[in-house]
Amino acid sequence: MAEKQDLTGFAVTVKNSLNVVKGRVAGIRRTDSQLFMANVIAPAAASLLGAITAAVGGDSLFAGAAAQGEGGGWQLACILVAIFSFVGTVTGLFKKQFEERLAQGNQCVGRLLSLDLALTTGSRTFEDATKEYGEIVKAFPEFVG
Repeated sequence: MAEKQDLTGFAVTVKNSLNVVKGRVAGIRRTDSQLFMANVIAPAAASLLGAITAAVGGDSLFAGAAAQGEGGGWQLACILVAIFSFVGTVTGLFKKQFEERLAQGNQCVGRLLSLDLALTTGSRTFEDATKEYGEIVKAFPEFVG
């Protein structure tokens, strides 16, 4: 009877860990999506602004800046293009890191789901299940720990 209680308590622990990891992965997925959007929009805005500035003229497009000094509109356009390009580069670097974390998080969720299913169906012994859980915790401490 004690083993049944241990197994039930352990199953609750696995389910709680699964819910925590799912929450963390959902947060990473949201950030990854936001970085994707920034990584697409910023370079596109830089290109579009550069093209419009070239077609219309920097001083015509940014008349207020042009009034401040000669070439002020062109200078502002170049600064804005550089900023958008920089944002695109930086978000691309962060996106790569978040993609890797998202992949690891999804692997962790998959292993915990498998373990949860095995506990629910009784297809694993208590010892095997605790060993598997220990391996998951060891492999993904930033998600489970």
